[in-house]
Amino acid sequence: MAEESGNYDWNARMKRLEDSIAANWDEHARMDQNLEALRASMVEQKTNVDNLVNAIRLLIDRIPPENLR
Repeated sequence: MAEESGNYDWNARMKRLEDSIAANWDEHARMDQNLEALRASMVEQKTNVDNLVNAIRLLIDRIPPENLR
């Protein structure tokens, strides 16, 4: 792609991209750390939900069939 002047400076564009990435590197690292914490939390939550569902199923299985309508 050419700029409005018709001159394309690949090195300047790459430098701007590298500067932008460097400026936001800490923010990206913090976001990655938060995503890891969220994943760990979701794994724990899924385990808890699975245990709860299994406990409910066991309770329902203990109800005599004639009491279920």
